[in-house]
Amino acid sequence: MLEEAAQPGVRLSDVARRHDILPQQIRRWSRQLFGEVKALPEPQMFAPVTLVEAGTPSTPSGRSSKPRPVIVEISLRNGRVLKVAADLERQGLASLIACVEAA
Repeated sequence: MLEEAAQPGVRLSDVARRHDILPQQIRRWSRQLFGEVKALPEPQMFAPVTLVEAGTPSTPSGRSSKPRPVIVEISLRNGRVLKVAADLERQGLASLIACVEAA
């Protein structure tokens, strides 16, 4: 979303609307990642995101136990890999990523 919002001629409000978030959230992410700059630095580097399907373990009786959540694997810029539940709230995820990248 940050890369999309940084394109010439693109309105931040349009990007936010397409992704069903507030424009302020995109601004906040930009400040958290790049500081108080008005535009993203060139070149932009974004890490790929891969969804990993969690397996459902079986109990000895053959019946499956409580289903496990879908896990999202995020490769961070510092080389670390973060695995989180796919239903993690955006604000919590943003804070977690910032903490892991700063460590």
